[in-house]
Amino acid sequence: MFHYEILCFSCKKVFRVYEGTKEYKQFKENKKGIYCCEECSHNIRIEAIKNFFR
Repeated sequence: MFHYEILCFSCKKVFRVYEGTKEYKQFKENKKGIYCCEECSHNIRIEAIKNFFR
């Protein structure tokens, strides 16, 4: 199974995206983009929801 190792823009840790996932397809199309790991993505989403209801 193919994978890419990508640097998270938020926590600066290296994470892997595996073939067949949405993130893999996005990275393959645009390697210069900004990507975040699953944990940071979840935290960003929760903060956005909290701020929406304020």
